[in-house]
Amino acid sequence: MISTEELLAAVKGTVLLGEPMKDHTTLRIGGSADFFIDPLDREDFCRAYSFFRKHGLPCTVIGRGSNILVHDEGIRGAVIVTTRALGEFSLSRGLLTVGAGFPLPAAAEKTFAHSLGGLEMLQGIPGTIGGALVMNAGAYGQEIGSVVSWVEVFGNGKPKTLCREDLFFGYRQSSLAGSVILRASMRLERLPAAETGKRSVLRDEAFAKRRLSQPFDRPNAGSVFRNPSRQDDPEGLGAGRMIEACGLKGLRYGGAVISNKHANFIVNEGDAKASDVLELIATARERVKEKFGVLLELEVRLLGCENVCC
Repeated sequence: MISTEELLAAVKGTVLLGEPMKDHTTLRIGGSADFFIDPLDREDFCRAYSFFRKHGLPCTVIGRGSNILVHDEGIRGAVIVTTRALGEFSLSRGLLTVGAGFPLPAAAEKTFAHSLGGLEMLQGIPGTIGGALVMNAGAYGQEIGSVVSWVEVFGNGKPKTLCREDLFFGYRQSSLAGSVILRASMRLERLPAAETGKRSVLRDEAFAKRRLSQPFDRPNAGSVFRNPSRQDDPEGLGAGRMIEACGLKGLRYGGAVISNKHANFIVNEGDAKASDVLELIATARERVKEKFGVLLELEVRLLGCENVCC
């Protein structure tokens, strides 16, 4: 056990005890974290993480909470948020250096405003750079992993830089899973005026399409499942259309509903619990397996749900 006095002496930022995680996730679901830490800066983040690891307590790092489902019983140990401490952003001659807590949409918008290409199609994806790197976030032909030069992670009490050659990026996955990311560098493409205009139109069309097809008006955690491989899904239906083909749009369990706009989204109608969402996840996987012979893989990250079979 640790004392509150010892913790407050070690961490300079905000320290909350028993903080409801529903207040820190886009799905607005989740029990309390034993300790919720919002570090002041990069050094404070590293101190806080090292403090809990030293005391043998679990330590979960999150950004804006956009791709996570937190169990109703909460998260044991500490939750450390990156948005304030790791919010670095700098551009120099097409090289972007950005902290893990910086919002991905803002990074995409700011770099494109400087006529730099490579991230502009990702503007509609919520979340932070750290989460985007772990999941190799992508949309409309762009993936964040394709522009990465290096990534700095924190481990064994000190930062370590991983070069491009040390990293793997695949479809909605990367070798950074389980890593504590501090910042990254990305080499972006300088765009001539004509190309900037062309891409601006494509970006705006893609964003408008996303707004029409996804449930932005309800709390959600983004895409629940990864799209199956071409081998498993030769017609290119994707997870959403597979779930829709099973007649599951609008299926409700408790306060959670499979979206009528896009079946790969589960929305919170106001009083949903994590158990409601997990029930819908299990139902969708079972029905898609029966109809298509495909076992859908989760894209959403489960926290505090270690003993739940999904």
